[in-house]
Amino acid sequence: MIALMTVILKLEMLQDSLILEKSQNWSSQKMDHILICCVCLGDNSEDADEIIQCDNCGITVHEGCYGVDGESDSIMSSASENSTEPWFCDACKCGVTPSCELCPNQDGIFKETDAGRWVHIVCALYVPGVAFGDIDKLRPVTLTEMNYSKYGAKECSFCEDPRFARTGVCISCDAGMCRAYFHVTCAQKEGLLSEAAAEEDIADPFFAYCKQHADRLDRKWKRKNYLALQSYCKMSLQEREKQLSPEAQARINARLQQYRAKAELARTTRPQAWVPREKLPRPLTSSASAIRKLMRKAELMGISTDIFPVDTSDTSSSVDGRRKHKQPALTADFVNYYLERNMRMIQIQENMAEQKNIKDKLENEQEKLHVEYNKLCESLEELQNMNGKLRNEGQGIWALLGRIIGQKLNIPAILRAPKERKPSKKEGGTQKASTLPAVLYSCGICKKNHDQHLLLLCDTCKLHYHLGCLDPPLTRMPRKTKNSYWQCSECDQAGSSDMEADIAMETLPDGTKRSRRQIKEPVKFVPQDVPTEPKKIPIRNTRTRGRKRSFAPEEEKPEERIPRERRQRQSVLQKKPKSEDLRTECATCKGTGDNENLVRYPS
Repeated sequence: MIALMTVILKLEMLQDSLILEKSQNWSSQKMDHILICCVCLGDNSEDADEIIQCDNCGITVHEGCYGVDGESDSIMSSASENSTEPWFCDACKCGVTPSCELCPNQDGIFKETDAGRWVHIVCALYVPGVAFGDIDKLRPVTLTEMNYSKYGAKECSFCEDPRFARTGVCISCDAGMCRAYFHVTCAQKEGLLSEAAAEEDIADPFFAYCKQHADRLDRKWKRKNYLALQSYCKMSLQEREKQLSPEAQARINARLQQYRAKAELARTTRPQAWVPREKLPRPLTSSASAIRKLMRKAELMGISTDIFPVDTSDTSSSVDGRRKHKQPALTADFVNYYLERNMRMIQIQENMAEQKNIKDKLENEQEKLHVEYNKLCESLEELQNMNGKLRNEGQGIWALLGRIIGQKLNIPAILRAPKERKPSKKEGGTQKASTLPAVLYSCGICKKNHDQHLLLLCDTCKLHYHLGCLDPPLTRMPRKTKNSYWQCSECDQAGSSDMEADIAMETLPDGTKRSRRQIKEPVKFVPQDVPTEPKKIPIRNTRTRGRKRSFAPEEEKPEERIPRERRQRQSVLQKKPKSEDLRTECATCKGTGDNENLVRYPS
């Protein structure tokens, strides 16, 4: 019995080892020939929904995920042993290498839009607002129903190259209020795309979650399948070229040419796609193909694209007016802003040219006036010399007449010197002391006399300064009132409100002299009747440490200090009532007063 049991156990162990070895061989063979759909990343291939492979590019996809109709001329591919007709994807049929309008990635399987553009089928399924003309065949793709403000509105959090992070359209995480944004194909690489089961009746069965909200196990096997799909697509073309005979390859190429001719005929005969009446704005920086062409152009021109900073500002901020400048795009707002800016620049240039002409004319007139002014000054000097000679002759004749009469005659006003003439009160001060015309003042810094209207007089040094020559320069004339004056920076530092400040003469580097007031300390008020208190000095107790210091007057010694009660009595006797505290008298009314109604000004 025991021997029988041992034989049975050995047979079972041998059977298990054979089954395990067979399953391992079968799994290894299956992994070598496994096909993965590039849309859903699934590897289940059934008769109703089989995984087919493009005989030109080697991409694999489910029939249902790509919208392949079984009754059409594109039936099956080389994945089936009974099928002999090749199958090609839409991009291979049209003979193009497409670039997706919704994301920057170039791998994957594409569908053509009604406007002749191309998008990933997975992008068209997951981006909200994208529609299909035929839901069963998933073609043509329509992008006009989607709001074009979504292009470049958000930044992808998975893009490695920041220059492509704002291209296309980014979708958000469907987990509540999560603010993670990413491209559809970037999320597919990370295994973040999900699809509801066929039994669930949901209007939009496609979901996307960020790394934080996605299922870890689900994400792991999707990520594994995506990497296996990429490696298989690269290796399958090389293996198929080695395995296929020249006759089979020629048959596939001939069939591909027929498909391309048929696609070209369909493109020319199909009805024109609907175009909105108003042009839909879209930033140029949101097109990945445009950025690649610009980068290629920069490479050919020898310009490095790494030195230019990447603009990561949010374009949505231009909607609420927080951006001063419009984002460069083919939009109505940017075109209006550009045209308005050009008009303003033209107007500013015309205004500057007109102002420059006026300035040149005024400068020419100023030079002419300076020449005339110099001539008038010379003639005035001659007239003043002649007037002085005639005045001396007149004074001599007037003195001679006084000697003849024997009386001292008063000199008339016309024979007096100009300094002695003073306007009387009856004349209202209209008569001036001298008949000299207005003098052109020179700046105390630049020593030039141009721009007389911009010269500012210092009320202390009596020198004129240009507003622009000052340090710091002034933008407008300071306000002068009856009680306030203006001083230059040097006089302001040396100025003082003391009425008896000493005035010292200072010689400037150019040889001119000006007065500068010396600063004095303000006079402190000291009552005359109250004696000044002696200054107290701290006395350190040398006997013990840590005690408080005691203070005593300088004249007294610590041993001769007056007791506290006695000092208080003396202070009370010496203090006078306020009514009898007659310390001084008013300088105006000569009346007596005290500190309550008198103010002492510094002498």
